[in-house]
Amino acid sequence: MPDKTRTFLAIPVPDKIGEKLTRLQAQLAPDVPDVRWASATATAFHLTLAFLGDVADVDLVRLCRAVNDAAKPHAPFELRLEGLGCFPDPRKARVLWVGMTGPGLEPLARLQKEVAAAATQAGCPPEDNRFHPHITLGRIKVGRGPARDLSPILRHHQTWSAGSFRVSEAVVFASTLAPEGPIYAPLSTARLEGEKPETSP
Repeated sequence: MPDKTRTFLAIPVPDKIGEKLTRLQAQLAPDVPDVRWASATATAFHLTLAFLGDVADVDLVRLCRAVNDAAKPHAPFELRLEGLGCFPDPRKARVLWVGMTGPGLEPLARLQKEVAAAATQAGCPPEDNRFHPHITLGRIKVGRGPARDLSPILRHHQTWSAGSFRVSEAVVFASTLAPEGPIYAPLSTARLEGEKPETSP
């Protein structure tokens, strides 16, 4: 059996935005028990573009090159982090996340589509083609008492915002599962080097 690496494509979040997300976690913790919060360590907060699962190590160089080629023509863009949500729904929440808004959603969708397609062409297709842009705050542990309806908490934080940040790269990450939570390590960074189209006066 060939050696394999658990792999995903993502956009890392700047440290200043990560600090705001960490403060939000602290605010939510008393009201949402039994959550494994995403760590404040580097790359813990990220926007997943595609989860590829276990990729054969011999395919990693080809994958990284494909993602780089797909991302390079795209111009950098701005994303705004705003609002609180959960999967699958407020009454059976398993994942807490912060959403995204603004005109940057369109170039984000194009970038995601093209890097996912590049990964597929490189022989490393995403495990799930659905894409819902978000930053995971934490995962709720199951089986510890009745599920709690988080609707009031989500409504209370619907206007919360961490502000905007500039997206200028997409990263191929390796993910190693550990008892304290997954550990992420960048395998390659694909810069967005395209020119932003001029707007009409």
